[in-house]
Amino acid sequence: MKQPTSLHWLNNVMPKNMYKAIHRISDVYNGDARAIWAGRPSSAAIVRRFLEFDGAGPKVATMAANILVRDLGVEVADHYSIDISVDVHVRRVLSRMGFVPEGESDEYIIYRAREMHPEYPGVFDLVLWDLGRAQCRPQNPACTNCEWAVQCAYAHADHAS
Repeated sequence: MKQPTSLHWLNNVMPKNMYKAIHRISDVYNGDARAIWAGRPSSAAIVRRFLEFDGAGPKVATMAANILVRDLGVEVADHYSIDISVDVHVRRVLSRMGFVPEGESDEYIIYRAREMHPEYPGVFDLVLWDLGRAQCRPQNPACTNCEWAVQCAYAHADHAS
């Protein structure tokens, strides 16, 4: 995982986690990773199962569950436990739009997303991440080209481009 170029910034930890994950899938799921989400389980069950893997915290576990549901079409009983995965982009966009105060904790942001869309808080994840990465950049955000500018407090302020 280190050469020719590192696959992960935690290149001393990830090989061990990958090794343990392969063994967990073999031992717990009879070698079939699809068993993690088989049978239309609750979103809480899927997130918990991902949390049981070494190196997977709440952000990675909910992100993995969200990718399964949103991108791969895995059917689940509910979406309640698929939270937003807070990163710098999500945090910046929610703050600039006026949904959360600047500098709030990850937990605050997660609960705000739950408040805004209790049935599926993670529904915001990809759109906010993509918006923060592509347009709502730290410097020189592209507010004039943003489809969300009408709803955005930052776009209406004097410093917006």
